[in-house]
Amino acid sequence: MWIKKPKRSDFRAKLSVGIVLFALLLFTAFRLALFVFHHATFASLSAGEVCSAFLNGLRFDLAVIALFLGPVILLFNLPVNSVRYVKSCVLFLAFELMVMAGFLVADLIYFPYVKRHIAEEILQISADWGFVLSYMFTKALLPVLLLFALLFIAAVFVHKIFKYRYIFDPYYAKGELVKLVLCILFILLGIRGHLGLGKPIGIADVYQYAASPSAAALTLNGVFTAYQVGRKGSVDIRNDYPPREAIAHTQKLLLSDTEVVPDEKYPLMRQPLKARAAKPLNIFIVLLEGWHPYYVDGLSDNHFGVTPVFDQIIKDGVNFTNAYAVGLRSMFGFAGVLASVPLVPGLPMFGYGLELTSFFRLPGALADAGYCTFFAQTSHRDSYRLCALASYLGAQGSYGFEDMKQLLPYKDKAPFGYDYDGLMFSADQVQKCQGKPFMGMLFTGITHAPFARTLDRFEKYKGNTWDDGFKNTLYYADWSIGQLLERAKEEGWFDNTVFVFVADHTSGGPDSDSLYNKFRIPLVLYAPKLLKPRQIDYVVSQLDIVPTLYNLVGLNVPYSALGRDMLDASRPQERAALVSEGVNIGLITQDGALRHTRQAILSVEKRTEKFDEKKAEDTLLSLDKTAYVLLKNNTWYKDEQ
Repeated sequence: MWIKKPKRSDFRAKLSVGIVLFALLLFTAFRLALFVFHHATFASLSAGEVCSAFLNGLRFDLAVIALFLGPVILLFNLPVNSVRYVKSCVLFLAFELMVMAGFLVADLIYFPYVKRHIAEEILQISADWGFVLSYMFTKALLPVLLLFALLFIAAVFVHKIFKYRYIFDPYYAKGELVKLVLCILFILLGIRGHLGLGKPIGIADVYQYAASPSAAALTLNGVFTAYQVGRKGSVDIRNDYPPREAIAHTQKLLLSDTEVVPDEKYPLMRQPLKARAAKPLNIFIVLLEGWHPYYVDGLSDNHFGVTPVFDQIIKDGVNFTNAYAVGLRSMFGFAGVLASVPLVPGLPMFGYGLELTSFFRLPGALADAGYCTFFAQTSHRDSYRLCALASYLGAQGSYGFEDMKQLLPYKDKAPFGYDYDGLMFSADQVQKCQGKPFMGMLFTGITHAPFARTLDRFEKYKGNTWDDGFKNTLYYADWSIGQLLERAKEEGWFDNTVFVFVADHTSGGPDSDSLYNKFRIPLVLYAPKLLKPRQIDYVVSQLDIVPTLYNLVGLNVPYSALGRDMLDASRPQERAALVSEGVNIGLITQDGALRHTRQAILSVEKRTEKFDEKKAEDTLLSLDKTAYVLLKNNTWYKDEQ
């Protein structure tokens, strides 16, 4: 008997496929924009590598498309006879696409600062929504308005124009079931990124298809990297170097002949072999936001003329010409300078779980020794949770923008505060210490983009480029440091204070992917009455600051650090700087540098013929493995002695 096939007007399957294809096109368009707008970053890639990045990038794009759009597409394809239900699904899909587009825009804006996609920053941003909203509706107003306009158009289309009614017919029951099964397969396979066994595709898997950081950057997208890190505060990594060998190698590199390890369960915890007399010196650390040696005349061949105070500090202090940051973001610098802890990939971020591990707390140890300790930042108190973390490290007082008076008639409102106000506030805290030795720390912010205009006299460069804005704020920051030093002299605490001037990371500078360029920072110990002025050329790191200050003040309690005293001139050829660059790690030495995925070397920068690539690789993997194992197992430091 002939059964007439019922007429069918259901186009959910076609629309679902169209939405997925549109999403893939959206991600590809932003990958193309990244390639065009930042072509210098990808200039070294061959045509084959570029094609591979675009093709394999679809795998990572599909992973987040399946994750976020897939469940809604599945709901959309359920046989529900409701116009409101269908329209709601379509509108939600449009909203998700707008959010993804917005994130891709933000990633495109962010990319040139660190030459990689948004990752751990997605964790830190949760405490800075005020700044994010301010930035969205000022510096990024045009793309934000465009996205809102597109979302409004989509809503109008769905509500007014979108005509649809679904009537279920038993004739198509098998087809409906097949469609739902296909939706589920799309979600599962898309998220996994492969057909085999093992974990779903992750950030580190990009190096199955990319042979360099630039190729990896072109392959990945910011939505994927931010989600991967944000969902658990870390990324999956694998370093196969044997833990015992790694720890033994690290101990050999870092421990001096005058130190002993009191507890073998805590292999990086050490203390002086012999007790020594304490030296009640004052410590004042100034963590400089984004300073790059390129803009400091005393550290480069340039003549920008915006750092006259710091140039003199370099001449009169202990200037480390080969100093390096541990990472590319502020949190890395904070953890490195104040705790000598490297934020190696694979562990939670500091402030998002890593602080559950026991660290040596230098401010706390000094407080126990009778010091007055405080921390201040020119940005808001909850920015990056630094005030809370400083308190955890032993700062007896933690302050932010809300605690500081505006002292000058500034032209703009600075999103990260004013250095002069912060330095003067910190000097006020010194006065409150009432003659006790102190350890003070200030994290500056004026040199953080977007750059605020301060006073007319510091508007030395009249252009509207990033460089001009940075140099003008640097000019003001430099003057502010000079005012701090003058006040210290007037109030009588200059002669007995060791000032530590160190950048948290670099910003701007030459467009070079070299590790030397990306991680080199200004670092000066300034105490003309206590330390003989000199230039030190061997490699040092932010991780070396805690051991240096520990020895300068003559502490005897055990301490832990992934560094060694910067003033210890023995074995200079063994000194190296461990750096984190997204999911990759790197090692910088005087003779050369290399990047590594933990499975393979990505790039090598050879400076002299003495550079031993295999030895450098062993050192890098040892340092990384030691830090990972000790921090993960909470054997970094023993709190109770």
